[in-house]
Amino acid sequence: MPAIDAPDQSEFEYFDRLEKAGFRWSRDRENLIEHVFISEVLQEAWFVREQRVEILRSEVDAYGYDLVIECNGIIRHVQLKSSGSIGRARSVTVNRSLESKSGGCVVWVVFDHDPDLGRVKLRFLYFGGRRPRDRMPSLGDVVGTNPLSKKDRPNTRKLKKSQFDEIPTVAELLDRMFGKVRKPA
Repeated sequence: MPAIDAPDQSEFEYFDRLEKAGFRWSRDRENLIEHVFISEVLQEAWFVREQRVEILRSEVDAYGYDLVIECNGIIRHVQLKSSGSIGRARSVTVNRSLESKSGGCVVWVVFDHDPDLGRVKLRFLYFGGRRPRDRMPSLGDVVGTNPLSKKDRPNTRKLKKSQFDEIPTVAELLDRMFGKVRKPA
């Protein structure tokens, strides 16, 4: 991963507050990052790639994905994970049902706070097919555990951060997921 400049003391205090709020209001933070991600995908697809994109949100997290995104004739079932750039997460737990989806992938959104803009900047870790129509690699054999009880969750697998590909921009993420765009002449 690229080195992160050490924040000054006020940034440490900010990240400390954000981390505490993130723990207390993790579902709110998760929803916020999901909305920012969707906004970035839509803007890139519509305004830069000049492609229509369809995004469906899952209301039930039983099949391993949060979003279904269709673009360029390719359908992706996307499990979203997120963490702050200075977060301690070294792995994520993924539902095995995602393996059965033809376009299954995991997008780990890493966000940084931009204090000048009062917004977040996103970069991505990606676990999925190397090319747009490739199936997702196996999730492996490491069973995920419940973070509170530490008991195994049999239908989950744990993926280490090192198993993901780093993708710095939403443009490169969409290229990986849906192919490079060919704009009309």
